[in-house]
This record gives sequence, C-alpha cells and structure tokens, in this order.
Amino acid sequence: MKPTKKSAKKKTRINAFEHAFDTVCDLVDAHLDEELTKDELIEKLMKVIGKPIIEISEVKYIVTEWENNIYLESKQEGQDDWVQVEDLTELRVWEYNELVDKLQKHYPDYPIEYLEGRFV
Repeated sequence: MKPTKKSAKKKTRINAFEHAFDTVCDLVDAHLDEELTKDELIEKLMKVIGKPIIEISEVKYIVTEWENNIYLESKQEGQDDWVQVEDLTELRVWEYNELVDKLQKHYPDYPIEYLEGRFV
C-alpha cells in the first residue's frame, strides 16, 4: 500500500491548528503558574481566536455565543466577572457608534445598528 500524501493546504491547516493549540496550552500554563492574571489570560485567548476585546471609555466588551444565541458582555474596572449587557442607554452617541464600528469589524454577526444624534 502506498502512503497517501497530505495536500499542502491541509498540512498548513493542521500546522496552524497545532500552533494555536500550543499557544493556548502555554497561556493556560502561564495562568496556572500565576504569571498571567485571569483578565490577561482572557484577553490573550480572545486574540488567539481573532476576536479581540473591545474597549470604549474604560468599559470592555466581548461577544459570546451560548445555545445558538449571541450576547454582548461587558466588564468595568473593579468588576470581577463579565456581565451580560442589558442596555446601552448610558453611552453617549459617539461611544455607541464607536462600539457599533468595532462590533461590526470583529463580530459581524452581532445585530446592532448605528444611532443618529441630532441637536435641537
């Protein structure tokens, strides 16, 4: 029997997966060795998967998926955990629209639209 050759494309995907897996393992080890805080670990893991944490006016945002739904979560300075965003009414129009820009760039499936602010 002849050994089958892997295509270059498949080999590249496997190498990329192995590299990502090794990176994740290294990050988790660094966290377990207390070289990284929980927040630093989350930030670095989000970068590995290509979904960076969005920061607007000292509030951090991420989009999470759970049971076929997507949710916006936030974390403010001094909070221990990420919390699901229930409303964005405290944001100024420019902050909201900046959040929309970044969400559409990094999380294109998240349903959000721009606001139009007018002064009277």
